[in-house]
Amino acid sequence: MALRPKFTVPKLEAASFRGWTFVLLAGTVLAVIALFTQGTGTTNETGCVMAVQGAAPLDVYRSASTQFEPVDQLAPGIRVDAEPGLIENGFRKLVGDNRWAVNERLAATEGSTC
Repeated sequence: MALRPKFTVPKLEAASFRGWTFVLLAGTVLAVIALFTQGTGTTNETGCVMAVQGAAPLDVYRSASTQFEPVDQLAPGIRVDAEPGLIENGFRKLVGDNRWAVNERLAATEGSTC
C-alpha cells in the first residue's frame, strides 16, 4: 500500500496573488530574506570604514561631545563609514549630518584608509 501525502500544493492562479493573505505571506518572506542578506550599511564612499568594538552599543552624538542626548546607537560589530582623519575631543566624525562617536570604540576595517 502506497503512502499518500497529507498535504497538497495548490495550483498557482491569478487569484492566488490577491488579498491580505498574499500580502502577509509575501511580506514575511521578504523580511526573512532581508534579515539574512543584510548588508554592512556602508558605502565606502570615503575609503574609511570603521567597526564598532566591544559588547555594548555605541552612542552617536550630534557634536563631538556628550553635552547632548545621543541621536543614534550602533550595535556591536556593525560597520559604518567615517570621515578619514577627522577626530575632535576623542570623537570621530561619521558620514552624515552631525554624527560623532567615541573614537576609542571604533576600529578601522581591513583595507580602510582612516
